[in-house]
Amino acid sequence: MAVCDWTLSVFGIIGLAVLGLWMLTVLFRILYPYVLTRAKKLNNLAGGDWAVVTGGTDGIGKAYAKELASQGFNILLISRSHDKLSDVEREIHDTIGNVATRTIAFDFTNANLEDYEDKIFPLLRNIEVGILVNNVGMATDYPDNHHLTYGGIKRIRDMNIINTMPASILSAEILEQMVPRNKGIIINIGSSAGSQKFYQWGVYSASKRYISHLSSIMAKEYSKFGVTIQCITPMIVTTRMSRVTQTSFFAPDPTTFVKSALKTVGHIRETTGYFTHQLQAEAINMMPSFLLDFIVSMENKAMKNRFLSSITTATSA
Repeated sequence: MAVCDWTLSVFGIIGLAVLGLWMLTVLFRILYPYVLTRAKKLNNLAGGDWAVVTGGTDGIGKAYAKELASQGFNILLISRSHDKLSDVEREIHDTIGNVATRTIAFDFTNANLEDYEDKIFPLLRNIEVGILVNNVGMATDYPDNHHLTYGGIKRIRDMNIINTMPASILSAEILEQMVPRNKGIIINIGSSAGSQKFYQWGVYSASKRYISHLSSIMAKEYSKFGVTIQCITPMIVTTRMSRVTQTSFFAPDPTTFVKSALKTVGHIRETTGYFTHQLQAEAINMMPSFLLDFIVSMENKAMKNRFLSSITTATSA
């Protein structure tokens, strides 16, 4: 009987220790990057005066480009639309001023490595890249079962390519110059959808999970070379991709979000980028899967109805 009591006591202590460690870890992820630290000087971590931003003509990518320009970095924007690139370049010069800007028009659904080598790599090799923001991405217009993906197999292919290949290829290319300098920052923009197996978000969720895994492994590989690698996994930000237009306590605008996210660079390898997003993420982590699936499915239906309604309105206008 005494042995049984002793065994139960030991397991009880171990259980409390594990629970306490888990609670401390959760509190660390919430408080440390957003409350307990000060922003590091990115120039000291970067080691180069250029910041490269993919998908930098809208939303989070554009906000990164403008915020990094305001901190004195020259900006290279890589995105699909010539016109949008020119607009953002002009906006940076008009509002910020004394930074150099360059642009490359490139469609990242293109998986041809020769086009990377012809159109992107030559310019990258002629500038000192201190920061790479792998932001470009693609989501489905609304969530649905895999074979019912809006846009069909082409959309499935494009999401897989654009959400995985650019970050992999551009990181490898730019690390060639960061490693010898023993400095550099790579920020990979993932998604909260990559942190969970979100119902009806199969390809998008899986491709963003790839970004999280890639970032985590690269962070281990390159920390000894002084290269900072971070994965940002946002919840809802008011962007064209999210189709959310009104800011709220849980849905910041891109500028507010990016200012918050940049303060975490050098402090934590993976985070949502925003305090209230981290609260949401930790709450979701505690949910049983059946409850999360139910909540997500309800939101999915609402998103689908909003999208189809907008299509109907546009058609009848």
